[in-house]
Formats: sequence, C-alpha cells, structure tokens
Amino acid sequence: MGEPAKGADGIRLISVEEGFLIPEAIEELKRLAGGVPSMKSGPIAGPFIPKLLDIGAGRIAEMDADGVDVQILSLSAPGVQKSAPQDALALSRIANDRLAEAVKAHPTRFAGLAVAPPQAPEEGAKELERAVAKLGLKGLIVNSHTNDEYLDAPKFWPLLEAAEALDVPVYLHPREPAAGLWDGLMGMSGFTVGWAYAVETGTHALRMIAAGVFERFPKLQMVLGHLGETLPFLLDRIDNRYPFEIGVTGRTPLPRKPSEYFRSNFTVATSGMNFAAPVRAAIDILGAERIMFAADHPMENQRQVVDEYNAIPMSQDERRQISELTARRVFKL
Repeated sequence: MGEPAKGADGIRLISVEEGFLIPEAIEELKRLAGGVPSMKSGPIAGPFIPKLLDIGAGRIAEMDADGVDVQILSLSAPGVQKSAPQDALALSRIANDRLAEAVKAHPTRFAGLAVAPPQAPEEGAKELERAVAKLGLKGLIVNSHTNDEYLDAPKFWPLLEAAEALDVPVYLHPREPAAGLWDGLMGMSGFTVGWAYAVETGTHALRMIAAGVFERFPKLQMVLGHLGETLPFLLDRIDNRYPFEIGVTGRTPLPRKPSEYFRSNFTVATSGMNFAAPVRAAIDILGAERIMFAADHPMENQRQVVDEYNAIPMSQDERRQISELTARRVFKL
C-alpha cells in the first residue's frame, strides 16, 4: 500500500480494529431487532452511527487530528451473522464491494477485512476468496458465535480452510455472548463490554485450540482484540492445569501445550486495553511481534486512546513493532 507521512519519530501508527457500517447493514439489523436497540441488535441507532457510516473524508480528517496513519476497517459486529444464510451472503458481497471502493479511493489510509457468512460456509469461503483475490481485502472478520455455534465445529471449517489457503488472518471479534453463556454473563448491568465480551470471545478461541483446529490448519492465523481477551494472562495456569484435567477425564491430549498454539497461531491487538500495565505484561508474555495497536474507533475515543498508547513506556523498537511492523506482517500491507 502507499505510504502516509511518517510521524516525528519515523513510526506510522496503524490501527487494526476500526468499525464501519453501510446503510444496508443497519436496515437488516433493524429488521432483525424489530427496531429496538440493545446489546444484541448491534449499532442501529445512537451517536456512533454517523462515524460508522463515514469511510471517507470525515474519517480521514479525524485520523489526521488524532495521529492515526492507517485504519484497517471491518464491518461492525454482529456483521452478517444474524441473518439467514442467503441474506447474509448478499449483504457480505455489498459490504465487501463498498469497503473495497473506500480502500481504492484512499489506498494510503485504509485497508479492509472481508465479511463472509459462517452460516453459509461453502459460499462464504468463495466470497472470502473473491474479496481477497479480486478486491484486495486483507483478511476475514468473524464476530464470535454464529447462531450460538463456534468455529470449532467442523461444518464451519471450509471458511478456515479458505483463510489458510489465501494466507490471510481471521479476526475473531466479540459480540454478545451465545445462549449458553448469556444468562450467567448478562445479568450484571454495566459489565457486558468489559467482561462478558472477553469471556465469550476468549472461550471461542480456547474451543478452537481444544478442538484441534490448529492441528488441522497449522498455518491459520487468528487475531484477538482487547489484548487477547484475557488469555495471555492465563496461559501459564491453563498449561499447568491442562494435563491434570486431561488425566482425570482420560481424554487424548493435544500434541502441544495450549499456550504453544496461542503463541504460534494468535496475534493480539490493544483495542480497549491501551493501558500501561497490561500492555507491558503482554509484551513480556508474547513479545511485541505478536501485538498490534488498535483504537476501536468509534466505540472508543480515538484521540484519548492514542494519547494513552503514546504514554505507555516502551522501547523505540517495541513501539515500532506494535504501532506498525506487526500489522504490516499479519495483514501483508
């Protein structure tokens, strides 16, 4: 991709989890939700809508003001995953075309992740191939569960097979918890985004590891926001208790430690977690080469997030890696 002007320190800031919407997606979500906004509906009303719809000059002006050089755009959760399969496929094509147009119009400022319906895995795989090979998009966004099912289910694997074959990452993004987790997590008003989303999406990632997805698709690369949905900070405990529990249950263990799959097949983004202590811990646990900056625009205040990120103590090499180099490698920018 072309190059925007470098910052004063010579480092470009690439932000990798930045939402957008198209009017057709809002109308579909409104239809499914009966027009009632909620944590399940996705963004169908409210102050975020104008910024989500702007994938042009207004967004770029805000990026300029806030010190963000490049945004990697993805359709805001829940994307197309609540729709009937053929409706979801049609909406995916429209959204990917619209995103590709925005990237083409601003190639030095935007890149994009495709959307493809897990609920139509064979056709979704073909749409992902079209979006990457013909439209130039850089990966796939999946908003956690689809109809309360996870990507550990083999019926979804054509989509993972396509991502591995195309050598593009799958960004596993949160949404409201699946039915099996909903009651226990959603009864605490005020804790949905800060806790329930992490439990939902971190559980999804662990299910993929436990099901042997990365034995079947060893080159598949995943991205988790929010510094890995708490998983990096639990890897030692997971590794410690995993053989004990496998021994109790008598099940066949994975060939590798759970943490080894995480370190080889996952990269994390700082979205919603641009705080010094957890970022420093994540660097110690994973290394800067497995971490990317994200602002989570417009769900977070981009200016505030950039300021918080810039205040985190790190070496110049660490900052360059997290701000720019990891994203360039993962998304092949």
